[in-house]
Amino acid sequence: MKLLLITLLFIKLSFSHPVLDIINNPYAVPYFLNLASIDLISDPSNITKVKSYMQWYLNHLNYPDRYGLTGTIYDYYITEDSEVPLYTYDSADAYSATFLFLTYLYAERTNDYHFIREKLQKLKDMAYVIAYLQDTDGLVKALPYINLKYLVDNIEDVCGLRAFSLLLWKLSDSDWHYYFVLSHNVEKAVMKNLIWHGQIAWAKLDNELFIAGNSAVYPDLYAKAVFYSFVGKPVPDEWVSRFDYFQRMVIRMVKMCRRLASNPHP
Repeated sequence: MKLLLITLLFIKLSFSHPVLDIINNPYAVPYFLNLASIDLISDPSNITKVKSYMQWYLNHLNYPDRYGLTGTIYDYYITEDSEVPLYTYDSADAYSATFLFLTYLYAERTNDYHFIREKLQKLKDMAYVIAYLQDTDGLVKALPYINLKYLVDNIEDVCGLRAFSLLLWKLSDSDWHYYFVLSHNVEKAVMKNLIWHGQIAWAKLDNELFIAGNSAVYPDLYAKAVFYSFVGKPVPDEWVSRFDYFQRMVIRMVKMCRRLASNPHP
């Protein structure tokens, strides 16, 4: 998928669309759009187009999707006169988690809680996708039909849930506690299931661990870098220089997430 996205980055479309304002690419993968929006929202001049994208995203949630889940979103192919759903997504949990983190940042930077309240039920539906995909070992599956859990996705899940919990707390919504506890449960599951004798597993499939090595950039070094960022350990510059824009954005998001974790709810 990433190779296809990079290839399509060379295709530029000239018409206006909320997705193309974020990444001018006809192949709309919400996960990557969320990460780019997290980057863009740091500049106040981008707030309007990020909000337009967020509205587009929320308007395209599935009720339900082909697997019976509500609150997910498909990848799309955008043309001048149509939006074609591809009826698939790469990681249901990561799409939701990165959007929830984006929503928290949007509220923090704009104080536009009216928009958040208007969309709150859809945001809760999205957050519950993560809860629904949590397996008996505490880890969250990337997809509903396979027992595969990724280290990076689960760390993103912790960050999205924690940000959403803080957002609910600011809205005086009692559900904040459920998602706050869930975020810590997923975090504990990461430490229990994906760290084995001091080694980091980039994924778990059923009872098999895939241990991250020291040479392949993806998924090995990338998973290690995200974990290091999550626990506050420096990431070697040589690794970072080999990551793409989206991988660096995940690392940046996780570092922001650590600052959230250091400011618990009163």
